[in-house]
Amino acid sequence: MTRYASYLLICAALMSLPAPGPAATLEITGSCYFADIPFPQFMNLWQEGWSFRDDDGEPLVYARPDMPLGGYLFVYFRNPGPEPVTVNDAAVQGLKLTQVLEPSHRPERAEDRFYSSLLLSRLPQADIEKAKRCGWPAWWKADPQIIPPGGDGELVIRLKRAPEPDRLDIQLLAGGQVAGRAVVHTRREYPRFGTIAFSPDLKTVHLYAFHPNGGAVPVRLLMDGQDVTAQTRIVSDPALPFSAMTLRPEKPLGWLSWHVFRAEYADGSAAMAGIRAWGHEMVYGMWSSPSGEGLDPETATKQFIAEYKRHNINAVMPFVVGQCREYFNSPEGWRWCDSQGVRRMVHWPSKENDALFLFAMDEPDAHDAAFRDIPEKDRLGVLGQFLVGWTQILQRFGPNSPVLLNIDNTYKPENWYMYHQLADIPCVDPYHPEQLDQSYTRHPYYLGSHIRPTYVQAVTAISQSSGQPKPLHVILCSTQYEHPDGYLGRFPTPEEKRMEVYYAIGEGAKGLSYWWFAYDRFCRGLDAGTPEAKALWNEIGLLGAEVGTAGPVITTSCPAPLETQASRYLWVRTLLSGTETLAVITVNENAASDRLGTVVRPAKDARIRVKLPSWLEAADVFEVTGDGIADVKWSVRNGWLGLEPGEIYLSRFIIATADRSLRQRLQKRYEELFAANVASLKEERRKLEQP
Repeated sequence: MTRYASYLLICAALMSLPAPGPAATLEITGSCYFADIPFPQFMNLWQEGWSFRDDDGEPLVYARPDMPLGGYLFVYFRNPGPEPVTVNDAAVQGLKLTQVLEPSHRPERAEDRFYSSLLLSRLPQADIEKAKRCGWPAWWKADPQIIPPGGDGELVIRLKRAPEPDRLDIQLLAGGQVAGRAVVHTRREYPRFGTIAFSPDLKTVHLYAFHPNGGAVPVRLLMDGQDVTAQTRIVSDPALPFSAMTLRPEKPLGWLSWHVFRAEYADGSAAMAGIRAWGHEMVYGMWSSPSGEGLDPETATKQFIAEYKRHNINAVMPFVVGQCREYFNSPEGWRWCDSQGVRRMVHWPSKENDALFLFAMDEPDAHDAAFRDIPEKDRLGVLGQFLVGWTQILQRFGPNSPVLLNIDNTYKPENWYMYHQLADIPCVDPYHPEQLDQSYTRHPYYLGSHIRPTYVQAVTAISQSSGQPKPLHVILCSTQYEHPDGYLGRFPTPEEKRMEVYYAIGEGAKGLSYWWFAYDRFCRGLDAGTPEAKALWNEIGLLGAEVGTAGPVITTSCPAPLETQASRYLWVRTLLSGTETLAVITVNENAASDRLGTVVRPAKDARIRVKLPSWLEAADVFEVTGDGIADVKWSVRNGWLGLEPGEIYLSRFIIATADRSLRQRLQKRYEELFAANVASLKEERRKLEQP
C-alpha cells in the first residue's frame, strides 16, 4: 500500500463518520467485569527466550505463582435516537482514555504502528497513579464503530491489573460529550457466555451461558433487545453451572452482522456479549506453500493446492512463496482456489474476492517487547490501541471477512489474556517443539515440563477463558528449527501432533492450522521432504479427515466441565454441541518426548465414565475415526455414560447424542469429503513405513 493511498484510506474512514451534532444519548443495557482466570497448574511451563534482566542483573522472570493479572470491563448500550452515533472516547473515574493512552507519535499512514501506554501519558502524576488504581487501562474499543439508530453496541476496556475500587464509573463519549454512564461492580460475579457459535447457513445460533451460582437457568433470551425466547430451546441441569441454548431466528442472520445477546436469569442477573455472526466449516489450514521450483506459477499453484486438498487442508494462511506466489495472488488464482474449496487469509481485503480471514497482525506481544521507551516488564499491551484502530479499518474495508489476531509466546502467561477480546477471531501459536528445544539449549530445568505437549493444552485453555465467547483458532507447529547457537531440533512426531490436535479441541479450539510448509534454513517446514517431514505431513492429513468429519460438532461446541472418571493416564474433556450432543475427547498421556522422538504405551482395556447432563438422553453413541464412523461399546446407568473403547493408542473422539440421524450425516460427510483422501494417505503411509 502506498503512503498516499494509506493517507486517503484514513481520510475516507474519518469522513464517513457522523458529523458532530446535538449531544447523543445512549441507553445503557448492561455492564460487567471479568477478572482473568488464573491457571496455577500450568506455571511450571512458562519459560522465556528473551535477554531481559531484572534490577539485580539476573534474567527477568515474568511468570510467578503470585503474579498479578487483570481483566476485561464491558458496557453494553443502545442508540435510541434517530441519528447514528460514534463512541470516540470513554472515561474511567473521570479519566479520558484518549488521554490515558495517548499515542507515542502521530503516524502518517494507517498501517504505521504506534504505541500507547499509561506510562507515556502526559496526564499529571496524580492522575496516572489514579489510573493505575483503576486497573491500568491497556486498550479500549467501542464495537461497532458506528451505532445506527436502534442499534446495540459494546464498550470493551482491557485492564492490566485488577482494579482497587469495588465499583468504577464509566462514561461513554460521543463528539466530546457524555452520551452514557454506567457503574461497573468489580467484585461482583457475573454470568457469562462461554461460546456463541453459528451454523454455516446462519439459521441457528448455539449459546452456552455459565452462572456463578450452579443450577441457575436463563428465563429469557434477547438478541439486539428483542425477546427471542420463543425461538429458543433452553436446557439446564440443577447440578451444573451452565445452560445450553439453541436459537433459530425467524430468518437467517446477515453475514458478519453485529449482534448483542442477553440471557436473563430470575435473580435479575444476565449474561451479555456482542459478536459478529460468522459460521463456517471447520478451518484446517496450512501456512505458506512449497517453493514450486522448476514449475511455472500456475502449475506450481495448482499442484500444491491439489496436494493440500489431498491432506484435507481447506485454507491457505500467509505466506505463499517461490513460483507459487504469482499465480496464487492473481485474481485468476484466487478464483481457482475458491473453486477448489480452499480459502485464504490475507493482510488486506481484495476488491474482487472475500478472504476467509483478514490478518490484523502476527505476534503483537513479541513486538511489544521491542518497544524501548518504557521498562521491559511494563511493555505488554503497548500495541493494543494501534490494533484497535487497524482492526476497525480492516473491518470497514473488508466487511465480509472476520479479522484474526495471533498472539505469540512473550510475557507468558499474561499475553494470552491481553489481546483476545480485540479481534473477531482470537488466535495463538503454542509451539511445543520450541519449548522442548529451549529446554535443551537454555533452560534444562524445564525439560520435565515439556515431555508431553501439555503446552498446547495450557495455552488453549487460558485463551478459551479470556477470549470467550469468540471462536478460538490454534496454530500448531510443523517445522524443524535450527537455533542461532547451531542446535538443530527435530520435526514434531506424528504422535505429538495427534496429542496436540485433541488437546486443543478438547480445550475449546474451533479451528486449526500448521506453521509452516516452506523451507527456510532456520525454520524448516514440511517442504524439507525428509522422512520425518513426510511422516508428519501424512499424519496431518489423516487428522484432517477426523476433525473435518466431526467439524459440525466441533465448531458449534463449548467446553463443558462434566464429572468424569477414566482409566489411568487418560486425559478426558467434554464438549457440548447444541442441546442434543456431547463429545468426549480423550488423550492417552502415557507418552513422553525428548530430542530423539516420542515413546507411547497404549492404554489397554480403557474405560471412561461421564455424568450426563440431566436433559441429555443418549439415543446413539459412536466414535469418529480416520476410517469414518465406528461403533463403541457403551451403556447408561443412573445418569452415567459408560464407555469401553478398548485399547487407546493416543486419542479418541466419541459422540453421545439424542439425534438419531447424526451418525448417518457424519458418515455421509466422511464418505463424500474424506474417504478417498484417507485411502490415498494410508497407501502413502504404508510405503513410508517400508524399510
